[in-house]
Amino acid sequence: MPLRHTAAGAWHLARSGSIGLMAGTVEEHLELTWAAYREARLGEGLKLARQGAEEYSERGGVWFALGCMLERADDLVAADKAFAKASRCVEDPVGTPYRIGWNAFQQVVATAIESLPAKLKESIGDVTLVLADYADPELLAEFTEAELLGLFTGPVRGELDQTPELSPMIHVFRRAHEHSCSSAKEFRQEVKQTLYHEFGHYLGFGEEDLDAMGFG
Repeated sequence: MPLRHTAAGAWHLARSGSIGLMAGTVEEHLELTWAAYREARLGEGLKLARQGAEEYSERGGVWFALGCMLERADDLVAADKAFAKASRCVEDPVGTPYRIGWNAFQQVVATAIESLPAKLKESIGDVTLVLADYADPELLAEFTEAELLGLFTGPVRGELDQTPELSPMIHVFRRAHEHSCSSAKEFRQEVKQTLYHEFGHYLGFGEEDLDAMGFG
């Protein structure tokens, strides 16, 4: 399940924990693989992911990690094969990601913005919306998770006058949403929830406030 990171106002996927030094177990191997993925170290990450698929071939999580690494390396055919393998594993199966093209992704985001409640929608003009496939490694520097669904950066609305040099931004990441969803309906709902959550942070709402409003 997707979780949120209170300190940075991020809507993220919990894929990994702290980074280990040696891959002695499947969990440690995945930690190393996801660390490489998070930091966009593709060569190292692909090597680790392939080793993991060989050593722990019965575990869906390692095949899913391999699929994500291959996808980030633009080998989508091989990535989809790895994702399919992950979904068929007896141990730790992981569902196949939902695929959506870039133009369709933009439309889903636009539709989600139109559906925002009035209290959130009134702030749209103040915020720069940034759409991307992946979060830049710099954005993930304070996180141990491999992927973010979305992230709010910059000053909240009540502090705009204090930091005029900074622009409030909401980042929404396509691939992370694909990885967390298995259908078009689920994808649309997840994108909407991400926007609700991040716009809520811009308005100054904390995690408990957003939970109470149904945007947690």
